Amino acid sequence: MPRGLEESFLEFPIPRRTQEAIANFFWGDTEFQLQPYFQYYTDQCRLAVQSYDILKDVSLQDVKVKLLELCSQQNEAYSEDNLHASIHLAVRLIFMPDVGEFRNAFSGRRKLVWRNGPLKTFIEEIFSKEIHLEHERIKLGPVFNVCNIVRIGGFKVELTTNLADHLLLRDADRTLTIFHHASYLMSQRQSPLFPDGLADETLRTLALLFPQGDRNVEKWYKRQDSHEELDYNVLKCGSANRHIEGYKYWHDRLFILKEAFDESRPSTISQWWNDWRDGVQWYALWIAISLTVFFGLVQSIEGALQAYKAYHPSSSKER
Repeated sequence: MPRGLEESFLEFPIPRRTQEAIANFFWGDTEFQLQPYFQYYTDQCRLAVQSYDILKDVSLQDVKVKLLELCSQQNEAYSEDNLHASIHLAVRLIFMPDVGEFRNAFSGRRKLVWRNGPLKTFIEEIFSKEIHLEHERIKLGPVFNVCNIVRIGGFKVELTTNLADHLLLRDADRTLTIFHHASYLMSQRQSPLFPDGLADETLRTLALLFPQGDRNVEKWYKRQDSHEELDYNVLKCGSANRHIEGYKYWHDRLFILKEAFDESRPSTISQWWNDWRDGVQWYALWIAISLTVFFGLVQSIEGALQAYKAYHPSSSKER
């Protein structure tokens, strides 16, 4: 790794030239807007003491041996924990899963630790193509987007920097986590380090949840975090693939989410008003409510007039 780049790793805020150098060194690409990624990058650097060169498709033991050789050349001593922290940091920065353990940080996410074997195998275990759930009854219609998941389904949405938690639905608090770093995913489409097709498929799920040109979704997204932490390319992921059989990595999580959304029922007036999933039922409900309100209002007015006449006899009767 170039010495100047190594010395710039922990600077904050990261200079633009350093961002371009890091992106070039990692992926050979700087044309994408990666500011949200480098916000994540800086947060991760704060949690680790050291960082090292990019990991290749080798075993964990091989990586540790190479790092120990590097340390001995520089007359530096590192503990086993420090080596693991540096290795896990590199994995996080390249692949963006929440890998490793930190004593000075708490995460409610599931722990992912690379303990042995090749890195490629470890990453493939995190992002498995194995499908366990049947999908015959599932249809990914236009109503299935992040805005409606919140305002109709009543779910909470948490934007995450952890790719391993993408589309994870927590039943306890009805919270959906969404990995929204679209620019990072676009830069990984041709990466030999990334599992084949994972970046493209993840972008397709974002196209589903953040349909391009949907102003309500755009407004919702802009309200979620500070400007620096948002990746506006999430709103430019192209046309959505609405056939669930076209998804492998995220198939089961899409199934669980869509099923939970379909089974959700409105509990507030706002949710009832926005729930267009059954158009006939929606019209019948609001026509019934409108008629009830109308006739109730008529009866109230009629009752008020009768009461007024009772207390104020007409002038003709007084004569």
